[in-house]
Amino acid sequence: VHSIASIYSSILALLLLQQITSGFVRQAEHPYYNNRNTKSSYAQQASSSSNTGTALHAQTTPKSLATIDDITSYAEKGGVKLTISTLGPGYRAVARASHNETLIIGYCEGFLRPGSNILHMDKMEVFKKSLERCREENRENFQGGGTVFGVGLLLGCVCLAHGKNNGCSLAEFLAIDDGERQHKRLVRHYKRLGLNVIRYVGDDLKSIPDRLVWGGCGTLMNEKIDTLLEKWTPVFLGED
Repeated sequence: VHSIASIYSSILALLLLQQITSGFVRQAEHPYYNNRNTKSSYAQQASSSSNTGTALHAQTTPKSLATIDDITSYAEKGGVKLTISTLGPGYRAVARASHNETLIIGYCEGFLRPGSNILHMDKMEVFKKSLERCREENRENFQGGGTVFGVGLLLGCVCLAHGKNNGCSLAEFLAIDDGERQHKRLVRHYKRLGLNVIRYVGDDLKSIPDRLVWGGCGTLMNEKIDTLLEKWTPVFLGED
């Protein structure tokens, strides 16, 4: 009984954090956000050892991973302005049109899970109508995110870099099951991005703790943050 009570206490703490992050999107001037440009500046995380200038040291130094500045710079070249803001352990990354920062393209939000090394990626959404407007209004510069994965990849990776900066090493995400066909497509999409399937969170009793944490049914997925950033760093640094 004591063990069950302890589990539910932890779950309630996570739910409280979800309430904090959901507060990000209950603001005026847009259905999901306010229009305030809340940019968090991050210093470049270049390792001092990578600039020693010796060939031998260059061969033994681990390959650098894309930083928040690398990702935001890449996005800016393609007509997307990325910002990330925080409230306690909660975070929210927002993509805006660089030619018109009142035009919200999408967002990703979640929190740093307390007492763990997990980056909880709670929700991501990209607005199709905003993408269409960007293509119409900024035909010369807007590149739709620069890859086949679009703006969603930019938002996800900037959140991964934020998690890495704050000591997280594992990212978790639930592919919500809103219908069999759409759910399968969603799982395939995130597998292509680099996430692994862990288990299905269903309606059964054993899934109750997961449902309380994630707020619904779906496929739980995760991967090491370094592995995901390593996969996409060549894109952001122009090495592919």
